[in-house]
Amino acid sequence: MLRNRIRRVPVTVRGTNYIHEYLILPDVCAVVAETSDGVILVEQFRPALGRRMLELPAGRLRRGEEPVAGARRELQEETGFHAGDLRLLSRFYPSVGLSRHKVHLYYTVNPTPGETNWDATEEIEVKVVPVHEVPNLLIEGRAADAKTHLGLVYFLNSRGWILQRGRWRPVTSPALQDSH
Repeated sequence: MLRNRIRRVPVTVRGTNYIHEYLILPDVCAVVAETSDGVILVEQFRPALGRRMLELPAGRLRRGEEPVAGARRELQEETGFHAGDLRLLSRFYPSVGLSRHKVHLYYTVNPTPGETNWDATEEIEVKVVPVHEVPNLLIEGRAADAKTHLGLVYFLNSRGWILQRGRWRPVTSPALQDSH
């Protein structure tokens, strides 16, 4: 699978020469999709971890595909939901020591339900997680990959939640008002 996807580059740091290896991977798109019932997540088996992971709908961009088109496609393929407007939240490099690929993170609200179109290698369980349960996913490490974790943090922040003393709290929380 990784044949011809490992790049080797010579590097010199403070007089030390070495060869750095990194992976050539396509960019990825991911979607924070909010419905009236919560946030749409997918659960699927991840061989590198040997277990199922709860994640944002996401996938690799196809050659020449615009990130917003890829986000729209991946949301529909994995969850069956069709996005209306997609708003870019962030672009980031999830692991700069390993690869130079980017994640393009989008947000959509009230996507329309439809049929999934999984790849042959996918077996996905679609879950809609109520907003009040999202903080626990982060604290307990149940949404632990970079794109999902960051996407859900953006989502909570946009909804007025903040992390204070190791706990996520809505800004309107009485405990927060007492601490000011």
